[in-house]
Amino acid sequence: MIWSIKDIDELLQKHIAYRESCLNLIASENYSSPTVRNYLTSDFGNRYGCYVTLKPEEREYRGNKFIHEFEIATQKLVGEVFKATYVDLRPIGGHMAGVATVLGLLSPGDLVFEIHLKDWGHGLVGPMRTVSHFNQTIRVDSIPFDEDRMVDLDNLLKMIHEQKPKMIIFGGSGMLFPEPIKEVKAIAQQEGIILAHDSSHVTGLIAGGVFPNPLDEGVDVMFGSTHKSFPGPQGGFIASRNLELFEKIGNTLASALVTSHHLNRLPALAVAMLEMKKFGRAYGEQVIKNSKALGKAMEECGFKVVGARKGYSETHLILVDVREFGGGKKVSLQLEEANILCSDDFGQLDNEIRIGTAEVTRRGMKEAEMKQIAELIKRVIIDKEDIAGVAKDVSNYARMYLGCEYSL
Repeated sequence: MIWSIKDIDELLQKHIAYRESCLNLIASENYSSPTVRNYLTSDFGNRYGCYVTLKPEEREYRGNKFIHEFEIATQKLVGEVFKATYVDLRPIGGHMAGVATVLGLLSPGDLVFEIHLKDWGHGLVGPMRTVSHFNQTIRVDSIPFDEDRMVDLDNLLKMIHEQKPKMIIFGGSGMLFPEPIKEVKAIAQQEGIILAHDSSHVTGLIAGGVFPNPLDEGVDVMFGSTHKSFPGPQGGFIASRNLELFEKIGNTLASALVTSHHLNRLPALAVAMLEMKKFGRAYGEQVIKNSKALGKAMEECGFKVVGARKGYSETHLILVDVREFGGGKKVSLQLEEANILCSDDFGQLDNEIRIGTAEVTRRGMKEAEMKQIAELIKRVIIDKEDIAGVAKDVSNYARMYLGCEYSL
Protein backbone atom coordinates (compact mmCIF):
# COMPACT_ATOMS: atom_id res chain seq x y z
CA MET A 1 0.00 0.00 0.00
CA ILE A 2 1.22 3.52 -0.83
CA TRP A 3 0.65 5.96 2.01
CA SER A 4 3.55 8.35 1.60
CA ILE A 5 6.44 9.55 -0.54
CA LYS A 6 8.63 7.14 1.38
CA ASP A 7 6.47 4.22 0.20
CA ILE A 8 6.81 5.36 -3.40
CA ASP A 9 10.58 5.73 -3.08
CA GLU A 10 10.97 2.33 -1.48
CA LEU A 11 9.02 0.55 -4.20
CA LEU A 12 10.94 2.33 -6.95
CA GLN A 13 14.25 1.48 -5.30
CA LYS A 14 13.22 -2.17 -5.07
CA HIS A 15 12.45 -2.13 -8.78
CA ILE A 16 15.76 -0.47 -9.68
CA ALA A 17 17.78 -2.85 -7.52
CA TYR A 18 15.96 -5.83 -9.00
CA ARG A 19 16.45 -4.74 -12.60
CA GLU A 20 20.13 -3.98 -12.00
CA SER A 21 20.50 -7.59 -10.86
CA CYS A 22 18.90 -8.95 -14.04
CA LEU A 23 20.15 -9.64 -17.54
CA ASN A 24 17.47 -7.94 -19.60
CA LEU A 25 17.07 -9.79 -22.89
CA ILE A 26 13.55 -8.55 -23.60
CA ALA A 27 13.67 -7.39 -27.22
CA SER A 28 10.90 -4.82 -26.78
CA GLU A 29 12.81 -2.96 -24.07
CA ASN A 30 15.95 -0.86 -23.98
CA TYR A 31 17.92 1.31 -21.59
CA SER A 32 17.56 5.05 -22.12
CA SER A 33 20.52 7.18 -21.16
CA PRO A 34 20.40 9.35 -18.04
CA THR A 35 20.31 12.37 -20.34
CA VAL A 36 17.20 11.12 -22.14
CA ARG A 37 15.54 10.30 -18.83
CA ASN A 38 16.30 13.72 -17.38
CA TYR A 39 14.45 15.44 -20.22
CA LEU A 40 11.23 13.58 -19.37
CA THR A 41 10.83 15.91 -16.38
CA SER A 42 10.44 19.14 -18.38
CA ASP A 43 7.51 21.52 -17.96
CA PHE A 44 6.05 20.14 -21.19
CA GLY A 45 4.61 17.32 -19.10
CA ASN A 46 2.17 19.74 -17.47
CA ARG A 47 0.92 21.25 -20.72
CA TYR A 48 -1.87 20.30 -23.06
CA GLY A 49 -0.66 20.18 -26.65
CA CYS A 50 -3.62 20.83 -28.92
CA TYR A 51 -4.04 17.89 -31.27
CA VAL A 52 -5.99 19.29 -34.25
CA THR A 53 -4.28 19.60 -37.67
CA LEU A 54 -0.97 18.14 -38.80
CA LYS A 55 0.85 21.44 -38.36
CA PRO A 56 1.64 22.41 -34.76
CA GLU A 57 1.88 26.10 -35.66
CA GLU A 58 -1.78 26.06 -36.75
CA ARG A 59 -3.14 24.40 -33.60
CA GLU A 60 -5.31 26.59 -31.40
CA TYR A 61 -4.25 26.27 -27.79
CA ARG A 62 -2.98 29.13 -25.68
CA GLY A 63 0.54 29.34 -24.26
CA ASN A 64 2.13 26.81 -26.62
CA LYS A 65 4.20 28.93 -29.00
CA PHE A 66 7.50 27.42 -27.84
CA ILE A 67 5.98 23.95 -27.57
CA HIS A 68 4.93 24.30 -31.21
CA GLU A 69 8.43 25.44 -32.14
CA PHE A 70 9.92 22.46 -30.33
CA GLU A 71 7.55 19.94 -31.91
CA ILE A 72 8.25 21.26 -35.40
CA ALA A 73 12.00 21.08 -34.79
CA THR A 74 11.66 17.52 -33.47
CA GLN A 75 9.58 16.51 -36.49
CA LYS A 76 12.38 17.76 -38.73
CA LEU A 77 14.99 15.89 -36.69
CA VAL A 78 13.02 12.64 -36.86
CA GLY A 79 12.50 13.16 -40.58
CA GLU A 80 16.23 13.63 -41.07
CA VAL A 81 17.11 10.47 -39.14
CA PHE A 82 14.50 8.31 -40.91
CA LYS A 83 14.75 10.07 -44.28
CA ALA A 84 11.08 11.01 -44.23
CA THR A 85 9.46 14.09 -45.73
CA TYR A 86 6.52 14.10 -43.34
CA VAL A 87 6.52 13.10 -39.67
CA ASP A 88 3.69 12.93 -37.12
CA LEU A 89 4.66 12.58 -33.45
CA ARG A 90 1.16 12.59 -32.01
CA PRO A 91 0.76 8.80 -31.63
CA ILE A 92 1.56 7.95 -28.02
CA GLY A 93 2.57 4.42 -29.02
CA GLY A 94 3.51 2.38 -32.07
CA HIS A 95 0.28 0.41 -31.92
CA MET A 96 -1.79 3.58 -32.02
CA ALA A 97 0.23 4.75 -35.02
CA GLY A 98 -0.63 1.48 -36.76
CA VAL A 99 -4.33 1.69 -35.92
CA ALA A 100 -4.45 5.22 -37.36
CA THR A 101 -2.73 3.99 -40.54
CA VAL A 102 -5.20 1.17 -41.03
CA LEU A 103 -8.31 3.22 -40.28
CA GLY A 104 -7.12 6.24 -42.23
CA LEU A 105 -6.32 4.40 -45.47
CA LEU A 106 -8.85 1.57 -45.72
CA SER A 107 -12.46 1.47 -46.86
CA PRO A 108 -15.08 -1.00 -45.61
CA GLY A 109 -14.45 -4.48 -47.02
CA ASP A 110 -10.77 -3.93 -47.81
CA LEU A 111 -8.33 -6.79 -47.29
CA VAL A 112 -5.07 -6.44 -45.33
CA PHE A 113 -2.08 -8.77 -45.29
CA GLU A 114 -0.11 -8.68 -42.04
CA ILE A 115 2.16 -10.93 -40.00
CA HIS A 116 0.22 -13.32 -37.78
CA LEU A 117 0.91 -13.45 -34.05
CA LYS A 118 2.11 -17.04 -34.43
CA ASP A 119 4.93 -15.71 -36.63
CA TRP A 120 5.72 -13.00 -34.08
CA GLY A 121 3.63 -10.33 -35.75
CA HIS A 122 2.51 -7.38 -33.65
CA GLY A 123 -1.09 -8.40 -34.12
CA LEU A 124 -2.48 -5.10 -35.37
CA VAL A 125 -5.45 -5.82 -37.63
CA GLY A 126 -6.27 -9.24 -36.20
CA PRO A 127 -6.87 -7.96 -32.65
CA MET A 128 -8.62 -4.86 -34.02
CA ARG A 129 -11.24 -7.24 -35.42
CA THR A 130 -12.22 -8.30 -31.90
CA VAL A 131 -14.15 -5.01 -31.99
CA SER A 132 -17.38 -5.89 -33.77
CA HIS A 133 -17.36 -2.79 -36.02
CA PHE A 134 -13.89 -3.60 -37.35
CA ASN A 135 -14.72 -7.29 -37.69
CA GLN A 136 -17.51 -6.32 -40.06
CA THR A 137 -15.45 -3.90 -42.15
CA ILE A 138 -11.82 -5.12 -42.28
CA ARG A 139 -10.64 -8.42 -43.74
CA VAL A 140 -7.22 -9.86 -42.93
CA ASP A 141 -4.90 -12.64 -44.07
CA SER A 142 -1.38 -13.57 -43.00
CA ILE A 143 1.95 -13.08 -44.77
CA PRO A 144 3.56 -16.53 -45.22
CA PHE A 145 6.96 -17.43 -43.75
CA ASP A 146 9.44 -20.25 -44.31
CA GLU A 147 11.18 -22.37 -41.67
CA ASP A 148 14.01 -19.84 -41.30
CA ARG A 149 11.48 -17.15 -40.40
CA MET A 150 11.95 -15.32 -43.68
CA VAL A 151 9.01 -14.08 -45.76
CA ASP A 152 8.02 -16.75 -48.29
CA LEU A 153 8.11 -14.43 -51.31
CA ASP A 154 6.77 -16.89 -53.89
CA ASN A 155 3.69 -17.69 -51.83
CA LEU A 156 3.18 -14.04 -50.93
CA LEU A 157 3.21 -13.00 -54.60
CA LYS A 158 0.73 -15.78 -55.35
CA MET A 159 -1.56 -14.54 -52.57
CA ILE A 160 -1.35 -10.98 -53.90
CA HIS A 161 -2.34 -12.07 -57.41
CA GLU A 162 -5.24 -14.17 -56.14
CA GLN A 163 -6.65 -12.04 -53.32
CA LYS A 164 -5.86 -8.43 -54.33
CA PRO A 165 -5.25 -6.88 -50.89
CA LYS A 166 -5.59 -3.14 -50.37
CA MET A 167 -2.75 -2.97 -47.86
CA ILE A 168 0.28 -5.07 -46.89
CA ILE A 169 1.88 -4.42 -43.50
CA PHE A 170 5.42 -5.70 -43.13
CA GLY A 171 7.30 -5.74 -39.85
CA GLY A 172 6.81 -7.68 -36.64
CA SER A 173 8.14 -8.40 -33.18
CA GLY A 174 10.20 -11.42 -34.21
CA MET A 175 11.88 -9.94 -37.26
CA LEU A 176 15.18 -11.73 -37.88
CA PHE A 177 15.92 -10.65 -41.44
CA PRO A 178 14.97 -7.83 -43.86
CA GLU A 179 11.78 -8.36 -45.82
CA PRO A 180 11.34 -8.44 -49.63
CA ILE A 181 9.78 -5.00 -49.90
CA LYS A 182 11.56 -4.10 -53.14
CA GLU A 183 10.38 -7.34 -54.73
CA VAL A 184 6.76 -6.59 -53.82
CA LYS A 185 6.82 -2.90 -54.74
CA ALA A 186 6.31 -3.36 -58.49
CA ILE A 187 3.14 -5.41 -58.14
CA ALA A 188 1.94 -3.11 -55.35
CA GLN A 189 2.20 -0.11 -57.66
CA GLN A 190 0.50 -2.00 -60.46
CA GLU A 191 -2.39 -3.14 -58.28
CA GLY A 192 -2.76 0.01 -56.18
CA ILE A 193 -1.70 -1.73 -52.98
CA ILE A 194 -0.56 0.40 -50.06
CA LEU A 195 2.67 -0.84 -48.48
CA ALA A 196 3.14 -0.06 -44.79
CA HIS A 197 5.88 -1.04 -42.40
CA ASP A 198 5.56 -1.55 -38.66
CA SER A 199 9.13 -0.62 -37.80
CA SER A 200 8.62 -0.64 -34.03
CA HIS A 201 11.27 -3.25 -33.34
CA VAL A 202 13.94 -2.05 -35.77
CA THR A 203 13.71 1.75 -35.48
CA GLY A 204 17.07 1.93 -33.71
CA LEU A 205 18.74 -0.17 -36.40
CA ILE A 206 17.14 1.89 -39.18
CA ALA A 207 18.28 5.09 -37.47
CA GLY A 208 21.81 3.68 -37.32
CA GLY A 209 21.77 2.78 -41.01
CA VAL A 210 22.39 -0.93 -40.36
CA PHE A 211 18.92 -2.18 -41.37
CA PRO A 212 17.20 -1.28 -44.66
CA ASN A 213 15.10 1.87 -44.41
CA PRO A 214 11.55 0.83 -45.40
CA LEU A 215 10.93 4.21 -47.05
CA ASP A 216 13.97 3.70 -49.28
CA GLU A 217 12.77 0.17 -50.01
CA GLY A 218 9.43 1.45 -51.28
CA VAL A 219 6.86 1.47 -48.48
CA ASP A 220 4.31 4.26 -48.50
CA VAL A 221 4.03 4.62 -44.74
CA MET A 222 6.40 3.74 -41.92
CA PHE A 223 5.17 3.73 -38.35
CA GLY A 224 6.46 2.46 -35.06
CA SER A 225 7.58 3.04 -31.51
CA THR A 226 10.65 4.69 -30.03
CA HIS A 227 11.58 2.40 -27.15
CA LYS A 228 12.70 -1.00 -28.47
CA SER A 229 15.90 -1.18 -30.49
CA PHE A 230 15.58 2.62 -30.48
CA PRO A 231 16.66 3.71 -26.97
CA GLY A 232 14.24 6.57 -26.47
CA PRO A 233 11.19 7.32 -24.32
CA GLN A 234 8.02 5.35 -24.86
CA GLY A 235 5.97 6.77 -27.72
CA GLY A 236 5.08 6.42 -31.39
CA PHE A 237 5.47 8.11 -34.74
CA ILE A 238 4.31 8.02 -38.36
CA ALA A 239 6.62 8.85 -41.27
CA SER A 240 6.04 9.05 -45.00
CA ARG A 241 7.06 10.67 -48.27
CA ASN A 242 3.47 10.63 -49.57
CA LEU A 243 1.56 13.73 -48.46
CA GLU A 244 -1.88 12.48 -49.52
CA LEU A 245 -1.64 9.30 -47.46
CA PHE A 246 0.06 11.12 -44.58
CA GLU A 247 -2.77 13.63 -44.32
CA LYS A 248 -5.44 10.90 -44.34
CA ILE A 249 -3.71 9.10 -41.49
CA GLY A 250 -3.15 12.29 -39.51
CA ASN A 251 -6.75 13.39 -39.83
CA THR A 252 -7.85 9.96 -38.57
CA LEU A 253 -5.37 9.95 -35.72
CA ALA A 254 -6.60 13.18 -34.18
CA SER A 255 -8.94 13.80 -32.64
CA ALA A 256 -10.51 10.33 -32.95
CA LEU A 257 -7.58 8.50 -31.32
CA VAL A 258 -5.41 11.18 -29.71
CA THR A 259 -6.19 14.32 -27.80
CA SER A 260 -3.25 15.32 -25.60
CA HIS A 261 -0.19 13.60 -27.05
CA HIS A 262 2.04 13.52 -23.94
CA LEU A 263 4.38 16.38 -24.79
CA ASN A 264 6.91 15.52 -22.08
CA ARG A 265 8.35 12.77 -24.30
CA LEU A 266 9.34 15.18 -27.10
CA PRO A 267 12.51 16.65 -25.50
CA ALA A 268 13.60 13.14 -24.47
CA LEU A 269 12.88 11.87 -27.98
CA ALA A 270 14.95 14.69 -29.48
CA VAL A 271 17.92 13.76 -27.27
CA ALA A 272 17.60 10.09 -28.25
CA MET A 273 17.54 11.11 -31.92
CA LEU A 274 20.74 13.12 -31.43
CA GLU A 275 22.33 10.08 -29.78
CA MET A 276 21.41 7.96 -32.78
CA LYS A 277 22.79 10.57 -35.19
CA LYS A 278 26.12 10.45 -33.37
CA PHE A 279 26.39 6.84 -32.21
CA GLY A 280 23.65 4.99 -34.14
CA ARG A 281 25.85 3.12 -36.61
CA ALA A 282 28.33 1.91 -33.99
CA TYR A 283 25.48 0.92 -31.69
CA GLY A 284 23.52 -0.84 -34.44
CA GLU A 285 26.53 -2.73 -35.75
CA GLN A 286 27.34 -4.01 -32.26
CA VAL A 287 23.72 -5.02 -31.64
CA ILE A 288 23.73 -7.20 -34.75
CA LYS A 289 27.17 -8.63 -33.94
CA ASN A 290 25.85 -9.53 -30.51
CA SER A 291 22.72 -11.17 -31.92
CA LYS A 292 24.78 -13.31 -34.28
CA ALA A 293 27.25 -14.21 -31.53
CA LEU A 294 24.47 -15.09 -29.10
CA GLY A 295 22.71 -17.22 -31.71
CA LYS A 296 25.91 -19.12 -32.42
CA ALA A 297 26.69 -19.55 -28.72
CA MET A 298 23.16 -20.78 -27.97
CA GLU A 299 23.44 -23.35 -30.75
CA GLU A 300 26.83 -24.49 -29.43
CA CYS A 301 25.22 -24.90 -26.00
CA GLY A 302 22.67 -27.32 -27.47
CA PHE A 303 19.70 -25.08 -28.31
CA LYS A 304 17.81 -24.99 -31.61
CA VAL A 305 18.11 -21.44 -32.93
CA VAL A 306 15.66 -20.34 -35.62
CA GLY A 307 17.32 -19.07 -38.80
CA ALA A 308 20.68 -20.67 -38.01
CA ARG A 309 21.24 -21.51 -41.69
CA LYS A 310 20.89 -17.82 -42.56
CA GLY A 311 23.25 -16.53 -39.87
CA TYR A 312 20.80 -16.41 -36.92
CA SER A 313 19.79 -12.75 -37.21
CA GLU A 314 20.28 -9.39 -38.89
CA THR A 315 18.46 -7.52 -36.13
CA HIS A 316 18.48 -7.11 -32.36
CA LEU A 317 16.95 -10.47 -31.55
CA ILE A 318 17.14 -14.22 -31.94
CA LEU A 319 14.42 -16.85 -31.67
CA VAL A 320 15.05 -20.17 -29.93
CA ASP A 321 12.86 -23.26 -30.35
CA VAL A 322 12.36 -24.61 -26.82
CA ARG A 323 9.61 -27.17 -27.34
CA GLU A 324 11.85 -29.96 -26.09
CA PHE A 325 12.27 -28.11 -22.79
CA GLY A 326 8.57 -27.60 -22.14
CA GLY A 327 7.71 -24.61 -24.32
CA GLY A 328 8.25 -20.89 -24.31
CA LYS A 329 6.21 -19.92 -21.27
CA LYS A 330 7.77 -22.57 -19.02
CA VAL A 331 11.31 -21.74 -20.14
CA SER A 332 10.87 -17.96 -19.85
CA LEU A 333 9.47 -18.34 -16.32
CA GLN A 334 12.41 -20.53 -15.30
CA LEU A 335 14.82 -17.98 -16.70
CA GLU A 336 13.02 -15.17 -14.89
CA GLU A 337 13.59 -17.04 -11.61
CA ALA A 338 17.29 -16.96 -12.49
CA ASN A 339 17.12 -13.18 -13.16
CA ILE A 340 17.34 -13.66 -16.94
CA LEU A 341 14.50 -11.82 -18.66
CA CYS A 342 13.21 -12.76 -22.12
CA SER A 343 9.85 -13.20 -23.86
CA ASP A 344 7.76 -16.23 -24.71
CA ASP A 345 5.51 -16.08 -27.76
CA PHE A 346 2.54 -14.49 -26.00
CA GLY A 347 0.39 -17.59 -25.69
CA GLN A 348 0.39 -18.49 -29.38
CA LEU A 349 2.12 -21.73 -30.33
CA ASP A 350 4.32 -21.70 -27.20
CA ASN A 351 7.23 -23.00 -29.27
CA GLU A 352 9.87 -20.32 -28.88
CA ILE A 353 11.49 -17.72 -26.69
CA ARG A 354 12.64 -14.36 -28.04
CA ILE A 355 15.96 -13.01 -26.84
CA GLY A 356 17.02 -9.41 -27.51
CA THR A 357 20.47 -7.83 -27.42
CA ALA A 358 19.65 -4.11 -27.50
CA GLU A 359 19.81 -3.34 -23.78
CA VAL A 360 22.83 -5.49 -22.97
CA THR A 361 24.61 -3.80 -25.88
CA ARG A 362 23.83 -0.37 -24.44
CA ARG A 363 25.13 -1.64 -21.12
CA GLY A 364 28.50 -2.33 -22.74
CA MET A 365 28.39 -6.04 -23.56
CA LYS A 366 29.98 -7.45 -26.71
CA GLU A 367 30.52 -10.83 -28.38
CA ALA A 368 32.47 -12.39 -25.51
CA GLU A 369 29.66 -11.58 -23.09
CA MET A 370 27.14 -13.26 -25.39
CA LYS A 371 28.95 -16.56 -24.82
CA GLN A 372 28.64 -16.02 -21.08
CA ILE A 373 24.93 -15.29 -21.39
CA ALA A 374 24.35 -18.45 -23.44
CA GLU A 375 26.19 -20.49 -20.82
CA LEU A 376 24.04 -19.02 -18.02
CA ILE A 377 20.88 -19.92 -19.95
CA LYS A 378 22.23 -23.43 -20.53
CA ARG A 379 22.86 -23.87 -16.80
CA VAL A 380 19.18 -23.20 -16.11
CA ILE A 381 17.43 -24.97 -18.99
CA ILE A 382 19.73 -27.81 -20.09
CA ASP A 383 21.95 -28.50 -17.07
CA LYS A 384 19.06 -27.86 -14.66
CA GLU A 385 21.30 -26.39 -12.00
CA ASP A 386 19.85 -24.98 -8.80
CA ILE A 387 18.09 -21.83 -9.98
CA ALA A 388 18.86 -19.85 -6.84
CA GLY A 389 22.57 -20.43 -7.37
CA VAL A 390 22.41 -19.37 -11.00
CA ALA A 391 20.35 -16.31 -10.06
CA LYS A 392 23.10 -15.21 -7.69
CA ASP A 393 25.72 -15.60 -10.42
CA VAL A 394 23.52 -13.69 -12.88
CA SER A 395 23.06 -10.84 -10.41
CA ASN A 396 26.78 -10.53 -9.81
CA TYR A 397 27.44 -10.62 -13.55
CA ALA A 398 24.73 -8.09 -14.46
CA ARG A 399 26.01 -5.59 -11.89
CA MET A 400 29.32 -5.48 -13.72
CA TYR A 401 27.51 -3.74 -16.60
CA LEU A 402 25.54 -0.81 -15.24
CA GLY A 403 26.86 1.88 -17.57
CA CYS A 404 25.24 3.27 -20.70
CA GLU A 405 27.26 3.42 -23.90
CA TYR A 406 26.40 5.14 -27.20
CA SER A 407 24.86 8.05 -25.31
CA LEU A 408 25.23 11.80 -24.81
